[in-house]
Amino acid sequence: MDFYMNDKREYSSIIEKWVIEFKDTMYEDHEIGNDTGDHAPGIKIIFDGYGEREDGSEDTSMESYAVFIHETSLEASKFPKHETTPFGIIHRPKEECCIYCWYDVGAEEVTVIPFEDNNSTEMDPKKVTQLIFDIHDKYYT
Repeated sequence: MDFYMNDKREYSSIIEKWVIEFKDTMYEDHEIGNDTGDHAPGIKIIFDGYGEREDGSEDTSMESYAVFIHETSLEASKFPKHETTPFGIIHRPKEECCIYCWYDVGAEEVTVIPFEDNNSTEMDPKKVTQLIFDIHDKYYT
């Protein structure tokens, strides 16, 4: 497990739990964009593809997931619908954060890529962290 801090509180373990629950409840094939797994209302989790080996072939032992947290996620009963293109969804960095994760199938472990390191949001990092904790408290404790 990796630990990242931005507000003197570690959020990776919460995101790991959300991704495991989602992954374990997906009822369709692992197709990019699949959002059929269980998660708290107001957030969105999608299967984002597989890893890639050095030779460029697909590595199905590494699964990528994207966790979206919107500025209204705590109060919303549904995550605000994304606009789409033929190539995927249109991310809204001013109003949402995307946290990428890798799931290692063999080790059964999630690695959370800290949103602070990937420029996935323009939201205040303290606000994002607080939303993660508040959503988790509201729906999981």
